Amino acid sequence: MLLATLLIDYPILRDALSHAPGVTATWEQSDLTADGDHRMLVWIDGDDERAAFEAGLEADPTVTAPLQTAAFDDRWLYHLELTPEGEASSVYPTVIEEGGVLQDVTATHEGWLFRIAFPDDEALERFHGLFLERDLEVDVRKLRDTDSAGGGNARSQFGLTDRQREALVAAVEAGYLDIPRSCTLAELGDRLGISQNAASERFRRGVETLVENTVSHDDRSP
Repeated sequence: MLLATLLIDYPILRDALSHAPGVTATWEQSDLTADGDHRMLVWIDGDDERAAFEAGLEADPTVTAPLQTAAFDDRWLYHLELTPEGEASSVYPTVIEEGGVLQDVTATHEGWLFRIAFPDDEALERFHGLFLERDLEVDVRKLRDTDSAGGGNARSQFGLTDRQREALVAAVEAGYLDIPRSCTLAELGDRLGISQNAASERFRRGVETLVENTVSHDDRSP
C-alpha cells in the first residue's frame, strides 16, 4: 500500500470554513444512500466560532443545512448531506473505485489535508489526475510505501515511487537537465506516455521527494 498525505484546495465546506478561520473540521464517515445521496459525518472543533461556521453553512453551496447536530464536550458532530454541486465535487466515490482507504481527513479555511492509503502508484496517479482535470491545487506532502521493509530499491532508500524514479531517470537520459535543454516537458511527457502537465507534476514531486529524503533536514509533519 502507498500512504499519501495531500493538501488539497477542495470545494466542499470551503465557504463555511472561510467564515470561521479558527475552526477545524474532521471527517468521520461518508455514506452513499440507495437513492444516490451522499451524507457525511464531520466533527467541528472551535466552539468560539461555531456560530460563524453555521452561518457559513447556510451560504455554502456544497451542503444542505445539518440533518442533525450533537455536542460532545467542546466538539460538535454534524450530519451533513451534499447538494448536487457538492456531489459533483466529491472525490469519495473515486477513492472507493481506486481501492483507497481514508486514514485521516481534516479541513480548515486553508484547505483539506487527506491521508489516504492506495493499493499502488497507478491508483494514486489517477486520483491526483482528477484534481488536475478540475484545476484544483494539490500539494503532495508525503508518500510512504507501507510494504517496504528496507532493501536497496529507490523507494526504500529515497522515498521515490516507481513512476517518480522513472520520470527522473528519463529526464536525465533525454537531456531535460542539460544546459541548454535538449528536451522539452512535452517531449519528456511523450517519452513517458503521459501529458506535459502530468510529466511536470511527476518530475516536480520526484525532485521534491528526493531532496526532502536526502539533503534536506526539514522535519515538517505532514
